[in-house]
Amino acid sequence: MRRRFAGWVIAVACASACGGCGDDDGASGGDAGSRDAGGGAMDGGGGRDGGGPDAGGIDFDAGDVDANREGTCALDMAPDVGAVYDRTLYVATTGSDTADGSAGMPLATIGAAARMATPGTRILVRAGTYAGGIFLDPLQGEAGRPIKIEGEDGAVLDGTGDGEVMHLSDPRYLVLENLELRGAMVNGLNIDDAGSFDTPAEFVVMRNLYVHDIGTGGNNDCIKLSGVDRFFVLGSEISGCNAGDMIDQVGCHDGLISGNFFHDSPGSGGIQMKGGSSGTLVHGNRFVDVGGRSINAGGSTGLAFFRPIDAAYEAAQLRIIANVFVRSGAMSGAPIAFVGCDACVFANNTVVEPQTWVARILQESTDARFVPSRSGLFVNNVIVFRMADLRTFVNVGPGTAPDTFTFGSNLWFALDTPAFAGPTYTDGIPPETMSVIQVDPMFAGATDYHVSATSPAHAAGRPVPGGLPPDFDAHCYASPPTLGAFGP
Repeated sequence: MRRRFAGWVIAVACASACGGCGDDDGASGGDAGSRDAGGGAMDGGGGRDGGGPDAGGIDFDAGDVDANREGTCALDMAPDVGAVYDRTLYVATTGSDTADGSAGMPLATIGAAARMATPGTRILVRAGTYAGGIFLDPLQGEAGRPIKIEGEDGAVLDGTGDGEVMHLSDPRYLVLENLELRGAMVNGLNIDDAGSFDTPAEFVVMRNLYVHDIGTGGNNDCIKLSGVDRFFVLGSEISGCNAGDMIDQVGCHDGLISGNFFHDSPGSGGIQMKGGSSGTLVHGNRFVDVGGRSINAGGSTGLAFFRPIDAAYEAAQLRIIANVFVRSGAMSGAPIAFVGCDACVFANNTVVEPQTWVARILQESTDARFVPSRSGLFVNNVIVFRMADLRTFVNVGPGTAPDTFTFGSNLWFALDTPAFAGPTYTDGIPPETMSVIQVDPMFAGATDYHVSATSPAHAAGRPVPGGLPPDFDAHCYASPPTLGAFGP
């Protein structure tokens, strides 16, 4: 069912973190053309069965990924790599919650299995459709002995008629893998710290999930995280998130979101990291036809929900690197919005046909304690666009510090303006430096954004503070780095 991602999941399963998380009532998403020829979109038309992950010219080859995992650019490992499971509890649609959970006498619900689970327990959910509204509180494994809820192919958690498909409070060392979550009215998967801000939920791995068709309007999210640290969202597919976000985070830290496919949510945002979130790495993902802000680095959060409670920023030190964005921002959004974000990085991404704006610099939390959105870095990106699709390049709001941002070493190529002479910035953004202007990046194909050594993007980048993680294909970037999501 989700096996197209399998090679990538194996590699990124050996991955760890850098920060981010969410919940609350804070607003996100956007306020308010697709490509006719050339360029491409790695989406093959969207949708899980007719396009989706199998379409698009990117080969997730486990051998290539594993072969390049050694070296200074390797991602950290998720906490379940090498884990030991002492026993397996089985759940099946034909089971009974009075059974013992053995293969021959399976339980009927995940909740019953969770009540029996101890560190080192694997809960195997047989193929079939199960009711949502699953609340698990708490579910805690141990280092080296997590608790794992794993679905066989065809294991579906259906939240139709429920507020949420699954809600986990205060989990630790927990793995959710190979499950489809669909249909809830409010949230798909909701994970929080049970309100104990000083003891976050942590070491939660979400791998190879398919979360879709969630929400009935308003702030309804496919995945909602609140007070979750050292978390991993790996090799999953998320779409149809209504008017909320695909992953909404409040007060989350040191997470890794890598190898995922976010698509076909015209009214929603992509990944939002706010409420004191910091340190998360968003890496190697695809964003296709996300109507709002594909990345909302910051946002607007009620003061009572910040983690830490006295954080002076909505977000800080987030890193968005080696992702692909296709047709982001049709609903007044952008591939990236720096929103009360302190020292956040958007580097080595490939952006195709951005809509409305390429980037936004905003300040939505205006309490006196908050630093302005400042010191952002927008470098080493490839942007292929149409002038007709954009209001301007960067939208700057009041209360920000645009003069502290750095834009440079990007490749800009306008499909509809042969005489394009480079982006023009206003509102105090310093001029772009060392960029490649109006030169075709020479993508490998209409839906394949790899570049070769003959591309003007090759080796045209600058160093990135903190160094670069692997590229989209999990290869280390060379020095100097190639522009965009694909190196070396």
